[in-house]
Amino acid sequence: MSAASRPPLIINQTSAPFWDGVAQGKLMLQFDPQAGRYQFFPRALSLHSLAPLQWRQACGLGTLVAFTLTHLATPGFQGQVPYLEGLVRLDEGPRIFATLQGATLEDLQVGQRMQVAFGGTTPFHFIPISTSKDRP
Repeated sequence: MSAASRPPLIINQTSAPFWDGVAQGKLMLQFDPQAGRYQFFPRALSLHSLAPLQWRQACGLGTLVAFTLTHLATPGFQGQVPYLEGLVRLDEGPRIFATLQGATLEDLQVGQRMQVAFGGTTPFHFIPISTSKDRP
């Protein structure tokens, strides 16, 4: 199924800087300068203090926390089943659930280093920095 047949992204005043960053190939996260902490998904208020949030570019690197091979697709992804999805803890702290590409189920391991990538069949996804085949 093509990206055109997927439900539209919900972009509002709070999430627009995130999606603008994705369109530019940048992973943008909200940062609370008082608490010194990042947060994801975009929210109107900080989870950590009453300070105004800032947008900062993330390094795009993280660690795979969990993953699954999806056989029952969410709307708009039916033509891509089965596909890999995973939870990645970014080096900045927040976790993001997204599709995983550039690997097979057998290549993935919890604790594996991942990198964000943009474009393709989704606006953004994660790819392994290395696969199990690269390890001794």
